[in-house]
Amino acid sequence: MFRADGRFIRNLEKINAKLDSYTFLKILTSGLTMILPVIIVGAFSSLFANFPLNSYQNFISEHGIKTIFSMGGQFSTSIISLIAVISITYTYVNKYDIHSIIPSIISVIAFLIMTPLSIIEEVSYIGFEWLGSAGFFVAILTAFAVGGIYTKMIKNNWILKMPEAVPSMVSQSFAGLFPSAVIVTLAMIVRYLFSLTSFGSIHQVIFTIIQTPITNIGNSLWALLLITLLSRLLWMIGIHGMLVLMPILLTVFMPLDLQNLEAFTNGDPLPNIVGLAFWILCTSIGGGGATLGLNILMAFQSKSKQYKTLGKLSLPSGIFGINEPLIFGIPIVFNALYAIPYIISPLINLVIGYFVIKIGLAPAPSGASILGMPIPIFFVGLLQGSWKLGVLQLFFLLIDTIIYYPFFKVADDALYEEEISNEN
Repeated sequence: MFRADGRFIRNLEKINAKLDSYTFLKILTSGLTMILPVIIVGAFSSLFANFPLNSYQNFISEHGIKTIFSMGGQFSTSIISLIAVISITYTYVNKYDIHSIIPSIISVIAFLIMTPLSIIEEVSYIGFEWLGSAGFFVAILTAFAVGGIYTKMIKNNWILKMPEAVPSMVSQSFAGLFPSAVIVTLAMIVRYLFSLTSFGSIHQVIFTIIQTPITNIGNSLWALLLITLLSRLLWMIGIHGMLVLMPILLTVFMPLDLQNLEAFTNGDPLPNIVGLAFWILCTSIGGGGATLGLNILMAFQSKSKQYKTLGKLSLPSGIFGINEPLIFGIPIVFNALYAIPYIISPLINLVIGYFVIKIGLAPAPSGASILGMPIPIFFVGLLQGSWKLGVLQLFFLLIDTIIYYPFFKVADDALYEEEISNEN
């Protein structure tokens, strides 16, 4: 049933292909992935402003540097919804080969129109409340609405056409005039209609009815364990589990990270343990499946030449969290022997990490998103705001090595005997 050409695997591949064909998921994943550099820059700024070392904090506070560092986080992660609405709209429209600048700008205008104003001493302003993680789902909905309407109108030539003598740059600009007017008008209507409700704004409705319940479901150890289990099971049969589950990881767990990062930037207690940052901290010890321990065993404890060579060649990339050479070199895919440690190691790490943070032995991760960044263990913990998290990763490495050892030993002995028999 689990053969590469078996019916079960073929059906899973069809499901994977079907999911990959959904334009919505592809646009959402691409659009959110594009904003990761902004989140990373904001995370570094927040880390520099809030690194928990008293002498360092005293120095940057006395010299006014802390406020400057904080600006990097304030104008990146604290306005991440504004950035997301641009990125997703750009990705949406660009997919249909339409000039993306105008609809991206219009999406910002529409988002801001629907965002509540605050008034202090007769002065109106937009606060950061809905520009950060709290407005994330409205940003996604706005981007898809603007992208869809703009694309539909352009494709159907519902545009203001200019004479042929007009330069193409001017024609392209005016082509977006009618769609832009329609979108802005619709945004104003939405703003007005929701102002008539007890919620007061679409932000409050989405946050109360959709975003909060979804993040509450995701904000649990069980949810993260389930995602990890599915991801590892898919990898075992040759399907890139991370790519399949990426939309869930980004839409459910990224807002939890953003809440932490905002709190970290402001020097407030971190509200969440679970999040994308926590998941990476615990499960990516040498890459997915926490394989760095196995990599070290192969490099320095192998009797077989094949394992020793593969281990040494894979170790440099494994230290930086890239384990594809190991995954496909052993291979771990379709390997019944390694299935158990490959699946249970990250799960055990998550459980240990959760309760270590829960009882206060280490702080929660700051929420800095390092998805896809080749950062060695321990330094990942430092980036999340504490050397204790770095030490926790080293402890994970020890646990993972112990888990992998008996399975490695069996495989290595069998391979060694095969090499000896071939030499004879």
